[in-house]
Amino acid sequence: MCLRKSSFYVPSSQFKADAGSFAAPDLLTGTGGSIVLRGQLPPEQMAESLLTVVHSIDPQLPLTQVESMDRVVAEGQAPRRFNTALISAFAGAAVLLALLGIYSVIAFSTALRTQEMAIRLALGSQRSSVMRLILVSGAKLGVAGCAVGAIAAVFATRLLRSLLFQVDSLDPIVLALATVSILLLALAASVIPARRAASVEPMEALRTE
Repeated sequence: MCLRKSSFYVPSSQFKADAGSFAAPDLLTGTGGSIVLRGQLPPEQMAESLLTVVHSIDPQLPLTQVESMDRVVAEGQAPRRFNTALISAFAGAAVLLALLGIYSVIAFSTALRTQEMAIRLALGSQRSSVMRLILVSGAKLGVAGCAVGAIAAVFATRLLRSLLFQVDSLDPIVLALATVSILLLALAASVIPARRAASVEPMEALRTE
């Protein structure tokens, strides 16, 4: 696929009417402009050559804001990068809060079920089975959170589309990876309470109760 570059000229009077009274003075008078150079030299050497040529034509002609095209593109994408970083920060904070919430719920419920775990172990249950029981509880919370998050993502697609470029807001691969990641993180948050429940000594736990 080929992309053609096109240029067009606009009269200063028409540009003044379009820009309005809040535009810069040089834009309203039509005395400003931009020069784009393409060459094999580094941007610094091209800037020096451009300054030399312009000053040889007219020493009084101002030439400001000389920068490479990479910098121009980076400045144009700066708002989008800021929005992406801000959304990523909020997403990371949300994931951290979710993990802390899952850990707190599992740890609290495990502490309330200490006598139950002691009875299970006293009746011959394996410690791996007790640990698996707690991990399943954490996985259920993760599944519930993923279901709620998937429904919320469907309703949030209209807000996300304006921040995405050549990416589908409902990409099934991305949603699947996010779901698997949340489930794994939920299991990781449940490991400590599960190991604590599996290490309960039946006699000591029953005496305290």
